[in-house]
Amino acid sequence: MQYKDLALYYDEMMDVDYDSWTNFLISLFKKYDLDYIDKTVLELGCGTGNMTLKLANLGLKVIALDISQEMLNVARDKVKKGVIFVNEDMKNIDFDKKFDFVFSFCDGFNYILEEDELFLIFKKVYNLLKEEGLFVFDISSEYKLKNIIGNNTFTLNEEKYAYIWDNYLEDDIVDMYITFFVKEGDFYRRIDEHHTQRIYKLDDMLRMLKKAGFNKIDVYDNYSFETIKENSQRITFAVRK
Repeated sequence: MQYKDLALYYDEMMDVDYDSWTNFLISLFKKYDLDYIDKTVLELGCGTGNMTLKLANLGLKVIALDISQEMLNVARDKVKKGVIFVNEDMKNIDFDKKFDFVFSFCDGFNYILEEDELFLIFKKVYNLLKEEGLFVFDISSEYKLKNIIGNNTFTLNEEKYAYIWDNYLEDDIVDMYITFFVKEGDFYRRIDEHHTQRIYKLDDMLRMLKKAGFNKIDVYDNYSFETIKENSQRITFAVRK
């Protein structure tokens, strides 16, 4: 299962500028003239809670959802108050309340392998948002998954951990086989993970969002206000009802 044994080491191995992502959100709130203090957020695929903590510290009321119980255990240790955690697949989201914001960070939607399933998530998000609600998410771009990740092998050898990361691209599916070696005392623990992501073209994403009912869609290069380029690796969507 994805992000099971790896959950305890995820934060140490990942290099993500969560502060920049948070600053982008704050700027986005200002751009759209949206209040955020004490507003409600549904975070899909919260992982170990790095952005969850940032959102809670901004004064937002967060419900954070993830399919991995192990990742949620780490998140709960990190975020002590102000957040409700839910162990659930984002494909099954069902709440009897509406939210001011829905967020999904760090390419969570690339893990949705069927287009019709992703469309249903977009439709559910639309229905869960309040009027003028904001939906922000990112995907790994077609360029990144085809030209940087796909059919390539990466290795890393550090004192505390090492990995071998083999990737195989077929059609629009990338299979990632990652073997980690994590130092525990005088020995190394082996962790094997298999991740599968789907490439989604920008035009297909825009089509699905519009079909789901969204009519205000902005697209950015990573978590910045720069226009996306041919070689953009992360595409961020800011979508409003």
